[in-house]
Amino acid sequence: MRPIFSYLSHIIFPQHCPACGRLAAPYCPSCLSGAASEALPPFCADCGGAYGVECCYDSVPCYAAAIHDGDARSFILALKYKNMRPLGEAIGREMGRLFPRQEAEMLIPLPLHADSRRAFNQTELIARGISSQWGTPVAAGLLKWRAGSGAQTEKRGRERRALSFGSFEASPELAGRGVVLVDDVYTTGGTVRAAKFALQRAGAEVRAVLVWTRRVSAPEHPGAWPEDGEYWL
Repeated sequence: MRPIFSYLSHIIFPQHCPACGRLAAPYCPSCLSGAASEALPPFCADCGGAYGVECCYDSVPCYAAAIHDGDARSFILALKYKNMRPLGEAIGREMGRLFPRQEAEMLIPLPLHADSRRAFNQTELIARGISSQWGTPVAAGLLKWRAGSGAQTEKRGRERRALSFGSFEASPELAGRGVVLVDDVYTTGGTVRAAKFALQRAGAEVRAVLVWTRRVSAPEHPGAWPEDGEYWL
């Protein structure tokens, strides 16, 4: 009877786990945990290199739960493009469990671009999931895209890397506050750099950046990094 009930439930609530295909469920907890069972070593939020070595001025660590591939990629795509909203907070809870808790006063989700046709901000949902694990409040609306910067999904790698540092505007309310920036995918780092710059310009202290997945080109692959834990903080 269980397969029949699952099939009928799927007809009423058409959704399925992006990893295993289980019907009538936006995800399986075991599949989601398996997609990001061990976080990547922290890397520099600005240049993408291993964090903890001399590289960029005012560098902060960026934590990613998984490489943007396989099931981890399937989950974030289902959240963003298939309206599977329950995945947002579930992904955030996994991130909160995997990443070291940061001493910060608030989580700042990357805002949804004004040109986006999405009815919800997936990054805010992720931040709320992290908040449920850490107890750190989410401050949505204090970081905004400036008009005329264009949606990131329409840009290629070179355009993303060249994203203007004036693309975001942060609220003066953030002055003197320790914050953690939350995004879904780290691609070229252009969005993170621009958002981090806006937060710092407003007087906030960015303690870390958290993302679900990271796109990694061959020269930057964590498999080529030292394995003795030298760069873990």
